[in-house]
Order: sequence, then structure tokens, then C-alpha cells
Amino acid sequence: MRSLEDAAGAVEYPGRGLVVGRDEDGLPFVAYWLTGRSRASKRRRLVVGDWEIVVEDVSGGPRDELRHYTAAVRTADWVVVGNGTQVSDLAAARRSRTDLQLALREHAYEPDPPIRTPRIFASASTDGTGVVVGSARAVPGAVDLVQHPSLYLAQLPLATAVTVKTYGGSTSAVVADGLPEIVSCKDSWRSVAGLWDVLDPSIRVGLFVVPLNAPNFERAVLAF
Repeated sequence: MRSLEDAAGAVEYPGRGLVVGRDEDGLPFVAYWLTGRSRASKRRRLVVGDWEIVVEDVSGGPRDELRHYTAAVRTADWVVVGNGTQVSDLAAARRSRTDLQLALREHAYEPDPPIRTPRIFASASTDGTGVVVGSARAVPGAVDLVQHPSLYLAQLPLATAVTVKTYGGSTSAVVADGLPEIVSCKDSWRSVAGLWDVLDPSIRVGLFVVPLNAPNFERAVLAF
């Protein structure tokens, strides 16, 4: 098992990524980062509300659902995190008690050929149980097909997390990823903000990490 930092920093351009884990003190947390190559992708910010965290445009231009979206939704009992419009849909599925691994099958990768960015997501109860991490990604060699790799854990062990990122290549040769990975995460949940230092400064846009035992997102730690 490699570390969370090694997993996030293993490639030049990881795109967007998320983490759901339990720190060495047993506190569950979620984290999300976004990076960008284009000027438009870099002109975004994270806006934290009590129940939502939104990726927002700062250029004053038109809204683009592939770049501007709700990245996290929570209630008192659970949280859903992801990189696009599927977050709201999967939150609705969670409210209706639909199996999220089945609900994920209603989604496809992003309509951005030739990259075909995976739609990634994670969900967990606020006590750190019932963890689901997955994606909707193109099938390598058969890009008109969609596969939905996902991982379910009834409860994460201490100092363990599941992470998934959209890309696995470089800024000049973007490679779709979307495969969940179990990693180690030592220290406290706040230390996960150190992922910011692992990401290439030329592509960093924003990062948040929040504990799940708080009543809302008010304790979010942000990096820009």
C-alpha cells in the first residue's frame, strides 16, 4: 500500500482527485483537489457553505458545467464528493436510499473528447462507515463503452483512505484514470492539506479537506 501523497504525486497531471479516509486518531474525513491546464480552468475558486462546497468561476465568463459545479454535498448523516453534475444526482440517490454503486451506472464520462474525463465520486456516512468510491470512465480500446469501477468498504481501518483521480498522465499527454486505490494516510486529517505541496504549482487551482464529524462544512481547510 503506497501513501496518499505518493498516489497523488505519482503523475505530472492528476487532474481532479478526491479522498475519503480515516486518520490515525480515527476521525473520518474527505478531501478534494482540482488542477487545470488552461487559463479558464485556472480561474476558479472553492466556495464553502454549510451544506455544499462549490467550484465557482472567477473570470466573469459564462458557466461551464464541466468546470463549475457542486463538488460536495452533505447532510448531518452523510457526504457525497465528486467532480461534476453527478454529485447532485448521487446525493439525491443517497437521500432516496438507492445503492450508489447502482446509481453510478446512470452516468457516463464527461463529453470532452478526445480525453473523455472520468466522472469520479465518493460517499460515506459521517461516522466514516459505508464508504463508496467510484467513477464512470471510457473503456480503454472501446471508448464508446462506459465502465463503472467502484469500491465499497463497510468501514475504513485507522490511517487508511481510498482515493481516485481523473488523470494519470502529463499536461501534454493526458491519460484518463478513474480507478479507486486504497492508500495509507498517517497523522491527522488536517495534514491531508499537505497534498497541496505535492501538486505541481503551475497547475494547482484549489483543495479542501473536511472532517466528517463536524455538523457542517464550517471546519473545512482550504488551499489556493
